[in-house]
Amino acid sequence: MFSRELIMLDLDVADAQGAIRALGSRLRECGHVAETFVDAVLDRERAFPTGLPTRIPVAIPHTDATHCYKPGIAVGVLRHPVEFGEMGNPQGTVGVRAVFLLSIPDPSRQVDCLRALVEAFQDPHFLPDLVGSRTTDEAWQVCQRTFGGTLT
Repeated sequence: MFSRELIMLDLDVADAQGAIRALGSRLRECGHVAETFVDAVLDRERAFPTGLPTRIPVAIPHTDATHCYKPGIAVGVLRHPVEFGEMGNPQGTVGVRAVFLLSIPDPSRQVDCLRALVEAFQDPHFLPDLVGSRTTDEAWQVCQRTFGGTLT
């Protein structure tokens, strides 16, 4: 699900919506999602925020499988933190540094994918190494080292 073409480093966006739009455009350009994907993700994010206050805060926006063609995870490492609503806390926000925008066409795989990501976020090396990556290849290597074939 990870690929070099879906990794965006030093992403300079003003807000969560900008991050979702940039990463969603990349997924669309690469043939992973439908035209309706970005708007569906934004709608879902308003209702069910996905910001997580992990060691390095992250967000994992996603939407219904009907908007997804091929599995993929667009990874955005943000130049500056942007506020996402906090998962499970309607009043809270999280200053996110990395966004993992999911395209999961098989709804039965969604929970496993989210679980694998949350486990990776607990690894003391994964997020610091990802955010510290200087090149797309380096970031891709971090993802490969962490996930191997678990998210295919």
